[in-house]
Amino acid sequence: MKQLIYLLSVTTFLISCQKEKSTDLIVENFEKQVEKNKTWEYDINYKMKYFSSDEDTLNYNSNVRLIRHKNDTIFGGSFWIKNDSIDRFYDLEHIYIISHNQKKITKFFPHKGQDWAINGNTISGVLDSYFLKANRLSKYLKDSTTVAKLTDTIFRDSRMNAIEFRFKDDLPIEKQRKTFFFNEDDNLKSITYSVKFQNDWQYNEWHFSNEKHNTITDNDFHSEFEMLSKDYKIEDYKEPDPKEMEPIANGQKAPEFKGFNFQLKDSTSFKEYKNKYVLIDFWYKDCFPCIKAIASLNKLRTEYSKNDLVILGLNPFDSKEKDKEKLEDFIEINKMIYPTIFVDNKVTKAYNVRAYPTFYIIDDSGNIVYSKIGHSEKNEKEIDSLLNKWIK
Repeated sequence: MKQLIYLLSVTTFLISCQKEKSTDLIVENFEKQVEKNKTWEYDINYKMKYFSSDEDTLNYNSNVRLIRHKNDTIFGGSFWIKNDSIDRFYDLEHIYIISHNQKKITKFFPHKGQDWAINGNTISGVLDSYFLKANRLSKYLKDSTTVAKLTDTIFRDSRMNAIEFRFKDDLPIEKQRKTFFFNEDDNLKSITYSVKFQNDWQYNEWHFSNEKHNTITDNDFHSEFEMLSKDYKIEDYKEPDPKEMEPIANGQKAPEFKGFNFQLKDSTSFKEYKNKYVLIDFWYKDCFPCIKAIASLNKLRTEYSKNDLVILGLNPFDSKEKDKEKLEDFIEINKMIYPTIFVDNKVTKAYNVRAYPTFYIIDDSGNIVYSKIGHSEKNEKEIDSLLNKWIK
């Protein structure tokens, strides 16, 4: 009897030990499965709420087929994404955007820098299944700035092992969290992500279903593409004329504009700033490079007299009522000491604004003497040096 009790105790102990899983073991098992399988097909519901949005700005339901190729330096493998009426196919050489409504295929050259057709697009989120580029989770575990926490939880009506990674704050980025949900077989079923930035939150969710492994080949992709190409028009993506993307050239008269001064709650126009140097910054509050530029513009505001230099932040996006309250908080957080002027698309078109931020300096005769797209430390020094030269 004692021997039987002892055996039962040992058996119970072994079973309980088998049920217990560590963070390292779950990640190790998942990455072993990834390495074992060459292909993965899944349906995905991908959601994203951007920082200042009050609701999901994206909600994609896609079918994704992935084939890992370790030598591929762009994505880590070939893939085919089906999303509504648009397919995206990467064959390790080209990216094809396939419009079924237009029966048109546009070809991009990622090895010549056109990988932005996927990487620069929000659809890239559906690829982020930790399959094509493996071992990222184990790297998180080894990172001394990352804290991992394992919990047993009910998520989407199923019992899951949840591993939450907490990343070190890198102000103004705060409370960055990414949680991976694994089933009892250590298969990845969902991912959630959240991050705080200047009192606003961004959320992302990935939910995987109908997973299949090792059921597709690159020949399947090529056969499917060949069938479509018989009826669809194929053309190379045409880069826009660089001259069309450039801001207005120096020496030209600055276009007139009217707007609404957000801080003063009053209308304004360019005519009010005649006979002064005017620095214009086209910006909006969800533009990270625009935010980075605020500190340098504040510094210029304190260095030069308002009688000599006018600084205006021309904003075409944040004038909706639901955005104004958040804009007030934004201005306070960033301590903006120059006015925000709401303008319409006619003004951005007149100034040929194609990217944000875009800067102009207009001299006291109303002529454009400086124009630049984007913000950098080099641009900061360039603007400061020119103003110091022009404004005595």
